[in-house]
Amino acid sequence: MSAIVNILGSGAIGGLCAAGAQQAGVSYRLLPRASSALLQTVVLQNSPSHDSRSVSLQPLADSAPAAFTADDILILPLKVFQLKAAIAYWQPKLTTDTPIILLHNGMGGMELAAEYLPLNPVYLATTSHGAFKTTATTVQHTGVGKTMLGLSPLHSASASLNTHIGQLLHHCIGPVTWRDDILLALWQKLAINCAINPLTAQHNVRNGALSSAVFRPTIEAVVNEVCEVAVACGIELRYSVVLAQVFEVIQLTATNYSSMHQDVAHQRPTEIDAITGYIIAQANKKGIDVTTNTLLYNAIKNA
Repeated sequence: MSAIVNILGSGAIGGLCAAGAQQAGVSYRLLPRASSALLQTVVLQNSPSHDSRSVSLQPLADSAPAAFTADDILILPLKVFQLKAAIAYWQPKLTTDTPIILLHNGMGGMELAAEYLPLNPVYLATTSHGAFKTTATTVQHTGVGKTMLGLSPLHSASASLNTHIGQLLHHCIGPVTWRDDILLALWQKLAINCAINPLTAQHNVRNGALSSAVFRPTIEAVVNEVCEVAVACGIELRYSVVLAQVFEVIQLTATNYSSMHQDVAHQRPTEIDAITGYIIAQANKKGIDVTTNTLLYNAIKNA
């Protein structure tokens, strides 16, 4: 099965996907948002030892297709608040056979896809790879990670298509692990983001600073609230497991700035509504007190 990977946007994670596709010999297009420059260079980190190499991106010349087919795969490595407009723009160009991969922090994308792309095979993915843009056209890979992938519970697809999509995403931003319980993986990532992103943005620190004892009570409270909400929503998050994952990520990404920190520092819109805001919304539905998450949410909203 031949395929063309279409990568929407001009962000750092999209750049990693493009570089991976190019190195694997997978045909791909870059579809930048209006007024955004086309990515040109990705500096890949090969391993935690920080060995690196530069990849000059060479996407297909026909970077703006008139229409997509079943052989096209559309990856949306966008922020949740960008998804609705992006889907509305590209939906008329899609067939119902065109697979869609949502690759973003936070929650809410699955519901948008169910509303606007109900017949397409839609996949949910989350990655622990780190990257940021050093210029408008250059991406720096800051941390080697892994990617989780699964079929949206609100959509359907064949087993063979699931395998095919998994193999393609593995080339783009692997290693990829298929998760039948992808919602559990997304909630785990959500809990980690709730604990790290707002705190680093509020206090203007790198991730590693959160290992200080002064932050531990807040982190513990955030994780406890998220786990309580998750269980009420039918997701079995275990507090001790998630707390250990949070501090593992803090250690592994100690020198990195979180994406929310960077958004606040550069006065860009943040993903707080899709991360902490999502927890607060679910908590309100279930009648659960999430005081600590609410304080952090308000701090970022007022930043």
